[in-house]
Amino acid sequence: MSLDQRLESPARALSPGMRLQGWGTGLTLLAVWLLLIAATGLYRPDFLSHQTVLAVSFTMSIVGVMAIGQGLVAISGGFLDLSQPAALIASSLVAVRLSEAGLPFAFVILGAVLTGMTWGFANAAIIVGAKLNPVIVTLATNFIGLAALYFAFQLAEVPLGSAIHQFGRAKLLGLPAIWWPMLALVLIVGFLIPRTRYGRRAIAVGGNRMAARARGISLKATRFAIFTAAGGFVGFAGVLFCATSGPFNPSSANALQLNVIAGVILAGISLAGGRGSFWMLLLSVGFLSTIPTALVFFGLSSDTQSIFQGLILISAVAFDGYRARRGIP
Repeated sequence: MSLDQRLESPARALSPGMRLQGWGTGLTLLAVWLLLIAATGLYRPDFLSHQTVLAVSFTMSIVGVMAIGQGLVAISGGFLDLSQPAALIASSLVAVRLSEAGLPFAFVILGAVLTGMTWGFANAAIIVGAKLNPVIVTLATNFIGLAALYFAFQLAEVPLGSAIHQFGRAKLLGLPAIWWPMLALVLIVGFLIPRTRYGRRAIAVGGNRMAARARGISLKATRFAIFTAAGGFVGFAGVLFCATSGPFNPSSANALQLNVIAGVILAGISLAGGRGSFWMLLLSVGFLSTIPTALVFFGLSSDTQSIFQGLILISAVAFDGYRARRGIP
């Protein structure tokens, strides 16, 4: 039996009941999302409008792309990457500076993605080289990165009328243009992870590091590849962020972190690694992106919204622990 066949065997061994439970999580999340929409619509009929769809789609686009990167780290056993806010702002700043220099939009995107990948590679180098906990390392690099960004700039904004500015305000089929790349990336990554050699190896490392090492998988190479790829997704999210956010400062992305982490967990991507579906991110991120808009229609303050976000994150972590104990995929 080849290495890839052995990596596929755990997935084939899942019983139909376990597979159904995995879909059951998605159906439950969809039901809760629809219930939130219905309840808010009954309380405030004007909630059910195209403007609400646009507001949810804008938030969903940035958080969704960041959640792909966070999901890659989680499913490979890295637990979490807490440096995403700093990486996002750094990539956004590069995109702004390249736009100010008059470079084509393709080079702006490339510069931001390479910035994110470099950030992820640096994280991996510290984690692998010093053999440190990824959560502690990324938390530290986030603090260091934000401090350095405060020295670099106070406020930045893409040039008015530039290609990236126009992209951030364009619409396609009634939805923000930035929503469609997020949808494509979630579908592509969700398809490739369980069906490609590199995706299955990332899952294997997250599921059982010792078994993966015994099968000849390099944990160091996998960690470098995962953190670099995850950084690339954050870099692309930086393009979407600066294209739509208007003026931003180094702390502008801090509020996104909770939704990204909660979205990954609610999607069924285990913090312990080794299991999860990236396609479920469309449901989890959509639900979480609807909550802030719904709370505004209920007349709740921003402080109350933060309380709800914290409660949702705690609930998501508890649910992830429950799934791990019950063996639900």
